Amino acid sequence: MIRQDRPHLALVGGMGAGKTVVGALVAERCRRRHVDLDRWIQADTGRSIGVVFAESGEDGFRDAEQSSLGRALDLAEPVVLSTGGGVLRRPANREALAARARVVWLRATPETAAARVGDGTGRPLLEGGSPVEVLRRLNAERSPLYEAAADLVLDTDDDTPDQVADEVVAWLKRHEAPAGSSAAPS
Repeated sequence: MIRQDRPHLALVGGMGAGKTVVGALVAERCRRRHVDLDRWIQADTGRSIGVVFAESGEDGFRDAEQSSLGRALDLAEPVVLSTGGGVLRRPANREALAARARVVWLRATPETAAARVGDGTGRPLLEGGSPVEVLRRLNAERSPLYEAAADLVLDTDDDTPDQVADEVVAWLKRHEAPAGSSAAPS
C-alpha cells in the first residue's frame, strides 16, 4: 500500500529511459501534477541545464538539483516526478526519495538510450564523447543506485511510452490505500 508519508511517485533511470514522457502520461492518467525536475532546476536557477553545468560544474548542478528535489517532495499534493539520471548520486537525495516517494526505475539499455537521445545535444554529460559509450559508463555506475532505490523496475526498450505508463498506473493502483483508510507501511 502507498503510505501517506510517501505520497509521490518518482521515476528514475538513465538518459533516454523515458522518464519525462512516461511521467507526463502517468500524471495525466492519475490526475496528478507532473513535475519535471530538470525544468524546475532551470526555473529555480534561471539558467539552462547546460549553462548551470558550464558555470557551476557538475557539483553546482547537483546542489541545484538537490534543492529543487527537496522543494518538489515537500509539495502537499501527490505528484509524479520525473528526475534526472544522476539524482541518486547524492545520499541525501536517495534518503529524501525513500522517505517521500514510491520509486520506479525505468530501465533502458545504453544502446536504446543512445538511439533515443541522438547526438546528445543539450545533455552536458554526453558532450565530447560517443553517446553510447558514455551511456554504458553511466549505466554501470548508476544501475546499483537505481536498483537499491526502486520499488518497481520496468524495462522500456521494447515498449512504447503508453505501454510503460499503463504498467506504472496499474502497479500504482494495486498499491494505493483505499480512500479513508490508514495504510500500513510497506
